[in-house]
Amino acid sequence: MRAAGGCWRRTLAVAALAATAAFLRAAASRAEDAPARLQCFTMAQARSKMEAQKLADPFRCMRDVALRLQAEPLGARLCQLGEGLIYEISLLRRDGHIVKILVDAFSGRPHSSSIGAGSIGAGSIGAGSIGAGSIGD
Repeated sequence: MRAAGGCWRRTLAVAALAATAAFLRAAASRAEDAPARLQCFTMAQARSKMEAQKLADPFRCMRDVALRLQAEPLGARLCQLGEGLIYEISLLRRDGHIVKILVDAFSGRPHSSSIGAGSIGAGSIGAGSIGAGSIGD
């Protein structure tokens, strides 16, 4: 009888290990499929990167995007998105919503990962058509 109990414990332990391994593989697979995360720099890091890599002027980018969208510029941060550098520009729309626009830090143009980046020049101010989304919708 004692041998049968040990067999069950061993079987349960193997099953638990197999389930854990399957769970970890699934989690790793989801992490690989996830889009690149935005990692923003401190002001000191951003300043040194702007000087070293000859990036576009963030204030000019912020002003240009704000003029096109008829919004008030709030701020800009230099961030890394995948292998590239972008500015995350925060704007206050006339309806009171804050939107964040991604702008390529080298060219100063809307980044391709911004939703509807091509429609920024058209003057559209819908949250879904101008950038990465809005806060407070």
